Amino acid sequence: MKKKYVYLICLLLIIGSVKAQFSAYNLMEYQYGKLPDNNEDSFSSIYDRFMLNYSLQKFKAGITLENFYSPIEDRNYTRLSQFKLQYKTKSFDIKAGHFYETIGRGLLLRSFEIPGAILEDLSYRSRHYFHKDIRGVSAKYRYKSFSLKVLYGNPLNYLFPPTFDDDLRRPDEVAAITTEYGFLNQTLGVSVMQLKNDSPETMYYNSLNLSGLLFSSVSYYAELAHNINKGNFLNLNDDGAYGFYLSLSSSFGNLGMSLELKEYNNFLIGSGINEPPALVKEHAYRLLNRSTHVLQPTNEKGYQLELFYSLSESSILTFNITRAENNFEQKYVFEEYFLEYSTGLADKHDLKLFIDYAKDPFKQEEKRITTGMNSQWMLTKTSGINLDYEYQNFKRFGSNVTNQLLSVGMTIKSKFSCNLILERSNDPFLLNDNESNRTWLGTNFNYKINSKHQIQLFAGNRRGGPACNSGICYEVLDFKGVELRISSRF
Repeated sequence: MKKKYVYLICLLLIIGSVKAQFSAYNLMEYQYGKLPDNNEDSFSSIYDRFMLNYSLQKFKAGITLENFYSPIEDRNYTRLSQFKLQYKTKSFDIKAGHFYETIGRGLLLRSFEIPGAILEDLSYRSRHYFHKDIRGVSAKYRYKSFSLKVLYGNPLNYLFPPTFDDDLRRPDEVAAITTEYGFLNQTLGVSVMQLKNDSPETMYYNSLNLSGLLFSSVSYYAELAHNINKGNFLNLNDDGAYGFYLSLSSSFGNLGMSLELKEYNNFLIGSGINEPPALVKEHAYRLLNRSTHVLQPTNEKGYQLELFYSLSESSILTFNITRAENNFEQKYVFEEYFLEYSTGLADKHDLKLFIDYAKDPFKQEEKRITTGMNSQWMLTKTSGINLDYEYQNFKRFGSNVTNQLLSVGMTIKSKFSCNLILERSNDPFLLNDNESNRTWLGTNFNYKINSKHQIQLFAGNRRGGPACNSGICYEVLDFKGVELRISSRF
């Protein structure tokens, strides 16, 4: 089936080359170095991802080619990782090949792409792009306030690199129908999904969502999904398999508010084809992003409340409360309280100050306090300097653990930027024998040649750890060496 699609794409490229529009994107990253905690010597590796897109009136096609090469032969590959066909009109949207689709807010199914992120697992050491697509077909029909979407395919399990067979990388087979109908500023959605894999039992899921406006200044979204095999739609007991999500947002003058509630029970679907909303604040600050709580859809409930208050045209106060409760024979409660003040100074400088308090029993981190600042100071109309400092302290097993980060950088005419990042920690989980502290020192250079080409260079020692982007968390490995990235559009 895959070869047929490739042949069809090539034929259409030739036939329509006169009137068609081509576009291409290439991401190349070269590394020379090693993982600091790995016994292997430093070595070179290169990863490349090339995308070619073709459009002709209502028709689109595309292919993606991925390559990875290193001195270790069994880690290397050259693979046509994606191919796609799409026909789109005002009423119809038909896709075949690899595509991205999400049902509701991701309680049943969520596919995604994290732009520019490259994954590497400590066990496999073969690098690949961070995305989770679906290989199959989908069709959507829309008429006025009504829409109907059907899809069939195999979602990608991104934990395995392309060196593994598709039987491991795409173990789940899904078929779904979802409909939406709008009325009186409200939208009602109903979805049904079938799941097949190595399990002897075929699983069936459905979901119901409702969204819209309450009054003139309050918007909401509510979704309830469950596994039909585990009982009826209202089986919210411990033996049931369900997911519930609710969000409310409003604004009153200078005050804005958002409230989210969640409750998930036995709701990890297949190999993880769903990604329910985590309801954990995604921080731009490195130490807080690395300290994030990772959702456990098999058993988790909680809420997130965020308040915004505009003190002036250039000053905003943000307050966030997050709570997540898990019960795995023992009760675990994650709590986080975050306060940030951001302001503009003299119409050309920016300053952010924050403080965060959290308790994280999963990581055995008690009374975790993180504070710091982010500042941007313009020296001229086109150049400036950045200064960031973050400090974190918590107790684990009765001992004090301290993490610090300092970043100093400069930007010139939005074309060139560089920064120096220094991190230091005395966390026993990160230290080798006879070490009392560990230091990471690295430099980043970024040069934007023009609107289509960009070069990034890293040299030094980079600290890894969890990272979150668009509600998706993944592990970044420590790295010591040189890394060159070139991205180009054609």
